[in-house]
Amino acid sequence: MTTRFNAAMRNFRRGTVVLLVASLSFLSLSVVQVSAVTTTESTRTSDWLAAQVGPDGAVNVAGETSAAITQTVNVANGLAASGQHRDALTRAMTYIGSHVDDWVVNDGSGSTVALVGSDLPERLGELILLVHTVGGDPSSFGNPATNLLARAQALYGISDAGFYGYQDPFSAVQDQSFVVMALLASGLTPPPAAVQWIVDQQCIGGTNPASALGGWQPFRASTSNVLNDCGAPDSLNYVGADTNSTAFAVQALKAAGETAAISRALAFLHAAQTASGPQAGGFPWFTGGDPDPNSTALVIQALLAAGESPTGGAWMVNGSSPFSILSSWQITTPGPDFGSIYAAWQPGVPSLMASYQGLWGLTLTAFPFPVLPALPAADPPTTDVPAAVPTFTG
Repeated sequence: MTTRFNAAMRNFRRGTVVLLVASLSFLSLSVVQVSAVTTTESTRTSDWLAAQVGPDGAVNVAGETSAAITQTVNVANGLAASGQHRDALTRAMTYIGSHVDDWVVNDGSGSTVALVGSDLPERLGELILLVHTVGGDPSSFGNPATNLLARAQALYGISDAGFYGYQDPFSAVQDQSFVVMALLASGLTPPPAAVQWIVDQQCIGGTNPASALGGWQPFRASTSNVLNDCGAPDSLNYVGADTNSTAFAVQALKAAGETAAISRALAFLHAAQTASGPQAGGFPWFTGGDPDPNSTALVIQALLAAGESPTGGAWMVNGSSPFSILSSWQITTPGPDFGSIYAAWQPGVPSLMASYQGLWGLTLTAFPFPVLPALPAADPPTTDVPAAVPTFTG
C-alpha cells in the first residue's frame, strides 16, 4: 500500500444507511431530516454494536487499533442513527462526556495538518451532531462541561477565509461539511462564505477531467488564488474525486439549502455506481474501484438528502439496489459476529467502521439525524421503612 493510502485511510470516513420506503418522513426542524427506518438488517447491526459497549460506556473491540474514545464515538454514531439500544447509547455518551478532549483535540498521533493541541473541526462537528441527536446541549456538554458550539465557531478563518480549522488535504471537504451541518442542526447559521467554500470545491469549470465532473475530492488547493483542477478518480492510487467526499458535501449543502450543485453530484455518483458483477448497485470509494459497504452507505445518505430512493428506481442495477447490496455485507451466520458488517477487503471479519457507518445506510438516515425521543424518567428509588415497634411502658 502507498503512503498516500495509509494517510488517507487514517482520515477516511472518520466521521461521519429497505424496506417500507413509504414510511420515510421528512421533519421540518431547523433543516430537513430523514426519519430512521427500522429494518431486520438495521436491528441486527444495532444489536451487535450495542453489545460492544462496556458497563462503563467504553468500547474496546478486539482487533481494532483505534483508541477507546474513537471506537465509542463510532458506536454511538451508529446507535444514534438507529435509535435502538438507548441504554447502551446512554452509557456511551456518558463515557464520551468524560473524554471530550481526548476525542476533539489533536494529540499529534494522526496525519492531520492541524496544530497539535488544536481542536479538530470534523470531530467537533460530529460530536455536536451526536449530542444534538440524543437530545443533549452542545453548548454545555461533558464533565466538565464545555461549549462545543463555541469551540467550533472559534475555528472559523484561523487558517483560511471561509474555512473552519486547517485545510487537511485528505479530509477538508468532510471536515467543513460536518461543521456546517452541526451548526445548522443546532439552530446556528454558518457564514455564507463557509457554505460557499463547499460549493466552490465541486469539480466543475476550468479543465477538470470529465470523470471528476460533479464530484468532490477531499480538497482542491489553490494556486495564485485560483482553484486547481480536481484529479480524475484513481482507485489504484486513491486520489481524485471520490464518492465519500461527494456524499458529505451533498448532505451539507442540502442542510444549508444550497441545492444547485446537487444534480451534478448525482450525475457523478451515477457514473461511479458499480454496473456489473455480484455487487452491482453498490458504490466504490473511487470510480472504477471495488464497491464497499462504507461508500455505499454514505452514498445512500446523499441520495436520501437529495430526495432520491436508494431502494429502487434510477439507482437499481441488474435487480439490485444500493440498500440490498449494503445488506449483502452483513454477517448473518449465528455467533458473536452476527449482525456486524465486514469490510469488502476482509470478508467475514467484523469491521467496526463498516458496521457503524453501514448502519447509517441500513436505517436510511441522512445527516443530521432526527432527535431521539426523550427517555421516560426513571422511577425514584424506594426506601423500605421499617414497621413501627410498639413501646411498652409497663
